[in-house]
Amino acid sequence: MNLLSQFDQLFDRTEQAFATVTGQRGGGIVVAQTTGGASILLKGEMETGKNVFYNRRDSTIISEAPDVTFSEYPV
Repeated sequence: MNLLSQFDQLFDRTEQAFATVTGQRGGGIVVAQTTGGASILLKGEMETGKNVFYNRRDSTIISEAPDVTFSEYPV
């Protein structure tokens, strides 16, 4: 086991983000819009109009997000 795989086991390196599903492309791909206004393609199944959390590294939907107002602030 190398050092990088040990590090990955200790720290979850998932970059989670928020988006709203705006359409369906079929084949497990949905179109979504980020809070910054960018359109993105995500892998997974979700109904149009729902808010989702997604992994920025591989563009997969993690889970449905609550229907509240979100704001992103750079760190």
